[in-house]
Amino acid sequence: MTATVHLGCCGWSYLNEKEFAAQIKRKYASKLQAYARLFNTVEINSTFYRLPRLSTAQKWRQEADAMNPKFEFTVKAYQGITHLHRFGGISVSLFGQLKEICTALGASVLLFQSPASFRPTEAALKAMKSFLQKVDRKDLICVWEPRGMWYDNPGLLAEVCEECGLVHCVDPFRNEPLVFGPSKIAYFRLHGFGKTSMYNYDFSEEELQRLRSILHSLPQSVRCIYIMFNNVSCYENAMEFSALLRA
Repeated sequence: MTATVHLGCCGWSYLNEKEFAAQIKRKYASKLQAYARLFNTVEINSTFYRLPRLSTAQKWRQEADAMNPKFEFTVKAYQGITHLHRFGGISVSLFGQLKEICTALGASVLLFQSPASFRPTEAALKAMKSFLQKVDRKDLICVWEPRGMWYDNPGLLAEVCEECGLVHCVDPFRNEPLVFGPSKIAYFRLHGFGKTSMYNYDFSEEELQRLRSILHSLPQSVRCIYIMFNNVSCYENAMEFSALLRA
């Protein structure tokens, strides 16, 4: 496998620094800096719920730079775009604010997660395509994680991604990525299989071995792979998988 792997979690706020004291080695000024001692990438999930102040994003970038100037942020798009306005209404204006946040963070990857209720209808397709045509996506790789009925028509899903220049984001234990976009990247989000909540999960060594096999099975044209753990044991599992990749 020749692709570069960007490994991390969907957020840093739940990191228990005491559990990773041996790896972190000392007390840092912020939890983000402790996280950056362990991983080289993070997906900011909180931007889905509320857009931070620009000064907050700048502060995050400065904190990460103090640890690793090459530390990478990816950003999950605000739910106002994908869930409330469904790519219509004031979505273009909201995107402008979101792009300012991405610029402050030095983030080049922006994730859109559409709900299962955003079905593959003519109206939905029209709204999404119109939105993507209007916004300034320069310097951004747009990743799309569709949910629901889109997987009933993989041909249409792939066609939309190709036409709109999107990277198809998946949980690799549930679906195969169909399109890697002009940038030739794979973007994986691992949620888990918990019974009460899918996120309440700890991936086994066997599952992590399987994940490594999935990476090795990707097309040779894929140049970057983003792996974001989004489960209760995300930090532990990401550390375990990092060790597995180095073995």
